[in-house]
Amino acid sequence: MASIQLEGVTKRFGPVVAIHRLTLHVQEGELLTLLGPSGCGKTTTLRLVAGFLIPEEGRIHFGTLDVTHLPPEHRNVGIVFQNYALFPHMTVAQNVAFGLEVRGLPNAEVRSRVGEILERVQLRGLEHRYPHQLSGGQQQRVALARALVINPQVLLLDEPLANLDAKLREEMRFYIRHLQREFGITTLYVTHDQAEAMVLADRIALLRDGILQQVAPPEEIYRRPQSRWVADFVGLCNFLPGRVLGREDGFLLVDTPIGVVRCSGTADAGRVLVCVRPESLRPDAGGTNRIVGVVRERTFLGNLLDLQVACPGGVVLRVQLTPTQDARPGEPLHLEFRPQDAWVVPEDG
Repeated sequence: MASIQLEGVTKRFGPVVAIHRLTLHVQEGELLTLLGPSGCGKTTTLRLVAGFLIPEEGRIHFGTLDVTHLPPEHRNVGIVFQNYALFPHMTVAQNVAFGLEVRGLPNAEVRSRVGEILERVQLRGLEHRYPHQLSGGQQQRVALARALVINPQVLLLDEPLANLDAKLREEMRFYIRHLQREFGITTLYVTHDQAEAMVLADRIALLRDGILQQVAPPEEIYRRPQSRWVADFVGLCNFLPGRVLGREDGFLLVDTPIGVVRCSGTADAGRVLVCVRPESLRPDAGGTNRIVGVVRERTFLGNLLDLQVACPGGVVLRVQLTPTQDARPGEPLHLEFRPQDAWVVPEDG
């Protein structure tokens, strides 16, 4: 195992800057998720780490080893692609053994390591099947086994669950997380799926147009975004424009269209946006930041009710309640939110 360090890495494709001065450290044994919209530079970053691309500027290290210009075959990385890239004419065992055979290991050791890894990824008994005889989840586990059997320094995964159906994708998230912890391998995982990133990651790195926006554990990304873009990209969020009036009892006082609210944040003055997640708005129980609105839309989603609530000042809030806290269109709704559940970001972020 080794840490991954990118220092000031820039990658261009003609006039297009795909990655701009990216500095990012993945700690030894950590699973870091690269998250962002299509075209933000996630896969380009992964390919730079793998050695398929060479940066115009900056350095890449695995631990203390500078791998910036090393070819892929000398980096000892395991890679799982979105389409798994299994050899259709090879059996499960042959696919998994391929990397070991290329390295010239003795046949006895190859058989031993293939048998061991197939046991660990729960594919025992499927050694002689071909990829077309496997389910999507089984194919994905073969790809994982092939990447892990070579004992790589780092594991790279490029949207490996994108081709699975929703239920299997959810199951495989937990399986990959369990497997990564079991092996303790340094992992860089690319995805555009926010839920996937939240479930899997020790930390999330958010990319936008090739520029790093924020790196933090999932809960911090969600509850303490550094900009409007981050707050809006990760989950649902209400934004209240306002002006900072000062501080009181450790919280900011912000004048907004729904009145003066108390919230958390680091701003001292000026124009800001107050971020409030839909699930942070709850029925008024006499607490802080009380609001009266009228239900405009109601959507039943099974485990929750999704509401649009018209409030003073032309503000429409997205509110998520449990089904036992019912509210119907046209009815008044009294809400509140805690100061610690609202976070201030710059207005121009």
